[in-house]
Amino acid sequence: MNWKRDGLVIWRPIKALLFADKDAFYWIKNKLGLTEYQMAALVWVKGIVLGLLLGWWLF
Repeated sequence: MNWKRDGLVIWRPIKALLFADKDAFYWIKNKLGLTEYQMAALVWVKGIVLGLLLGWWLF
């Protein structure tokens, strides 16, 4: 493994979770059969949960 090229490998799942691309958004939407409003609510809840976890961790 080349650390200079690959970087810290443990951050890859976190990066994938936080910075999901459009394909992942549409895959989740189609897989769960959600509407645009439901997906917006899901993204909002994800932001609230991550914000609370980050706030708890920093506090």
